[in-house]
Amino acid sequence: MKKKYLIIFVFIPSLFITQLTAQKFKFIVWGDSQFQNPEVFENIVRETELLSPDFVLHVGDMIHGYTYNIDIARKQWVHFKEQIKPLSVPFYPTPGNHDVTTKEIEPAYIEAWGEDKLYYSFNYENSHFIVLNAFTEQEFYTISEEEYKWLIEDLDDTKNCKNIFISIHPPMYMTDFNLWEKYHQLFLKYPVKAIFTGHSHVYDYRNIDGIDYFCLNSSGNMNIYNPLAGRFHHYLQVSVDENEINYAVISKDGIFSKDFIPPDEYKFSSQYFEENGVIIIPTVTDKNYDTTVFVTIRNYSKEKRIYNLLWETENFDWDFEPWGKTIEIEPKGELKNEFTITIPQGKFNRANYPKLSVKSKYLTSNKLENYTEQCFYLFSPPVTYGYFTDENIELDGKLYEASWSNVSGIENLFIDFNKTPANEKTQVKILYDKKFIYVGIVGEEPNVDGLSAFAYGDIPLVFGDDDFELFFDTDFSKVSFYRLMVNSLGTILCSGPAGLFPFDFEVATFIGEDYWSAEFKIPLDGMNVKSIKVGDTWGFNVRRHRQQAEPNQSDWSKMQTHPPYEPQYFGILKFK
Repeated sequence: MKKKYLIIFVFIPSLFITQLTAQKFKFIVWGDSQFQNPEVFENIVRETELLSPDFVLHVGDMIHGYTYNIDIARKQWVHFKEQIKPLSVPFYPTPGNHDVTTKEIEPAYIEAWGEDKLYYSFNYENSHFIVLNAFTEQEFYTISEEEYKWLIEDLDDTKNCKNIFISIHPPMYMTDFNLWEKYHQLFLKYPVKAIFTGHSHVYDYRNIDGIDYFCLNSSGNMNIYNPLAGRFHHYLQVSVDENEINYAVISKDGIFSKDFIPPDEYKFSSQYFEENGVIIIPTVTDKNYDTTVFVTIRNYSKEKRIYNLLWETENFDWDFEPWGKTIEIEPKGELKNEFTITIPQGKFNRANYPKLSVKSKYLTSNKLENYTEQCFYLFSPPVTYGYFTDENIELDGKLYEASWSNVSGIENLFIDFNKTPANEKTQVKILYDKKFIYVGIVGEEPNVDGLSAFAYGDIPLVFGDDDFELFFDTDFSKVSFYRLMVNSLGTILCSGPAGLFPFDFEVATFIGEDYWSAEFKIPLDGMNVKSIKVGDTWGFNVRRHRQQAEPNQSDWSKMQTHPPYEPQYFGILKFK
């Protein structure tokens, strides 16, 4: 007898629907990189690859940019793509101000990422992603009318998505919410879950009317490094599981929840932190000698604070008296501390000098115990001289007057902290009279036809060209300074404590067969100096950008490659 089988199909609607519609994925969001700390960023790339996300989103400022030369921008994009080469998943860029600074380099961004990547959107599973551009037509922090119209249409077309995520480089909501208000109100009409930003080089999270706002910094420069103050390198992992979205802030210091610090903690903490400083010592020589230094510790907070001071060194031929101390400083007070340093004979790299560590405890705005650390680094600044002249200096950029020939000056600039000289020499001489200071600069240039001089507009980015830059700390404060620069065509940009173009000055340039040169005539009263007396001392520095060189930047007294600038590491200008 033939057996018969009864086959029963069981249909479970809820299970079937779940299997069809459940969406589960994760992505990584990177903040600013800009080549400023490449070892940090490249480690983040490797970690990201190990986490196996479905894709990566960058909030912008991927390259240094700030140039008019598209070939330079192209090289930088090649470099960036080499950095992210370990990544095996799709990558989505957001244009930052460094990436599309000028209309001249915007095509390089398009070449690197595609015609449609200035602002765009894409879908992944049940979610929609919008990438905005706040730097169109060299207008910063602005979304054009055309882009805004596209944004509204894109939101309408995707309003039925479960989640919408938005990336835009500048956190305009943190700087001027009135400017951002119309965008926020627009997003409230749609299932917008999060906004990802960067630019400010801090971590900040806040929830506004149900929308999560993140400001991120993967490897951009910071003056202070402290996670509980929102100042550290990190990236964001976003996990989407149907209607549930989870965030993890990942760094070398640990993995944190999105709200591990309150909004604006980086602002609150600023009263407790002080930037690193320097202690000026004489040049290390071929014999041991003692020197006495004074270090002032300042308490900017409204609380009495205790500070622990300790000298740190790997070379115990250096000696200190005392090696450390504990001090107490009243609110808004300061205390000068005396140390005797025994300096050993020999030559030392500046990076290997001892440092004075100053640590103190405070409570964060949500009452967590945190510590500040300020370091004072020993520094032997280079010295140059300014010479009085009563000769009439004709500004033609040629430095033909006898006064220039009769004085010495700076003979070269350097490309690193080891004082490696730039291949092309840059000579700098300084004169002064009763009303003006004069600076003459001659820079070797074997290919004058290749000089970059494209800067233009109300705020010409002269530092993106071949340029000479002068830095004056006229009151030797090691904090504020004046910065003047010129390219080979005579285009200028300057700034000071009061902002851009604080005063007028004259400058002339000249292009020779194998060099270009400049003569500056700078009014003393423009820099709040009444007169110069013999023996006066200023902080001073010179920087040159030579766009045909690699690296393209050299300094007399080496500062870090990119802003913020470091007046504490200026050289010394003495007047004879």
